[in-house]
Amino acid sequence: MNGLTIPNRFRKTWARASVLAVSVLLIATCLGVPGWSIQAAEPHNTSAELQSFVGTWQAKFKGKTFQTIKLEKKDDKLSGTVSHANVSVDPKSGELNEVEVLEGNDAIVEAQLKNGTLLITMADAIQFEMKITGADEAQLQIVIPPDAADEVPAAKPWKLVRVKSKD
Repeated sequence: MNGLTIPNRFRKTWARASVLAVSVLLIATCLGVPGWSIQAAEPHNTSAELQSFVGTWQAKFKGKTFQTIKLEKKDDKLSGTVSHANVSVDPKSGELNEVEVLEGNDAIVEAQLKNGTLLITMADAIQFEMKITGADEAQLQIVIPPDAADEVPAAKPWKLVRVKSKD
């Protein structure tokens, strides 16, 4: 009988030691992981990146200005205004058919720069994506919400030209 209890006691001790060792390793790993974790953070926009968008930009249709965007930098953020216009787009080609210039401007609620594209959001939730394409040139694309994609034809990007230099 005594011969049988020694190996059994040895197995119980070994099992307890193994469980304790695994528990200690698991706890140490859990405590050590935050120090090694990689956080996905948005790249901080540099002042130079934001500055490249500053100025007065205009889009033209048949030689007539129909859209004016004024961007200025305050406290490392972009703000400004977008002029009012009604546009008609060919549903097949995405080209502008007709443009009606309206009086007034809307304030830009938010201007967020990600990967070189400026997402401009206005108070009425209309959004534009603006990309710099040259020294004083850019493209402006209307962002169509997914729930309205079937009702609203997608427009091709409009060419913007900076008409007032960076301040």
